[in-house]
Amino acid sequence: MENNELALILVAAGSSTRIGFDKTGTKIKKEFLPMGNGTVLSQAAKAFLSTLDFATVVITFPTAENSEDIKSNEQKAKEALFADEFVKNAKTKFIFVPGGKTRQESVHDALEAISEQLPHCSLVFIHDGARPFVKAETISLTYRAANEFGAAVPGLQPTETQKKIDENGFITKHLVRSSLTAVQTPQVFRFEPILEAHRIASETSKTFTDDTEIWDEYAAKRKDANGESLSRVKVVMGDPENKKITYPEDLKILN
Repeated sequence: MENNELALILVAAGSSTRIGFDKTGTKIKKEFLPMGNGTVLSQAAKAFLSTLDFATVVITFPTAENSEDIKSNEQKAKEALFADEFVKNAKTKFIFVPGGKTRQESVHDALEAISEQLPHCSLVFIHDGARPFVKAETISLTYRAANEFGAAVPGLQPTETQKKIDENGFITKHLVRSSLTAVQTPQVFRFEPILEAHRIASETSKTFTDDTEIWDEYAAKRKDANGESLSRVKVVMGDPENKKITYPEDLKILN
């Protein structure tokens, strides 16, 4: 399963607003928290680097208004990523990119960096840096599905009955649970189509929830270089343990 044209984006440019502050009043950056032999971010990276051969790994980190703070944030990201010796010694090219105002902008900038450094990239994995529990099985399933269909994402069927409501809180539609999925990351795509889709999306005023929506809006409706229509995103079996650290109570699972 080795491929020297694989790229990985670890999204860690968010402000972690919902996670809160530590006892000293310092803002908690969830991706940089200690975990195992390293940090949340290094644990996420290690899962991928021990499963597939990635030529390039891009880490987005929080931007700032001045160059000194940007350099400081980049250094913190490097320290968090290389806290684990396995990641530090990995035979891959690491690129650190300051994030944008939104996750969408951060991913777009990371894709552009890959375009410059790895022009023959075949597939790109986009993963939340705050999802350190991703397993090799999930990575492999999305890899194989993206190889076959062009785009893949792990998903879980909701356990609760789902309803659609209006702005006043009244149920307007009773959804069929078996036709729904809650998607996770990694989200994996053929590189050129997702890059072009992001470029188009960046020129619109529309806000997208994730990269699968951008793919369906601007890539799945187009034809590739061979004149063949690109597929919609294939959903593979997700993992209930592939949780994203978001709220203060989530910190308990790091212990």
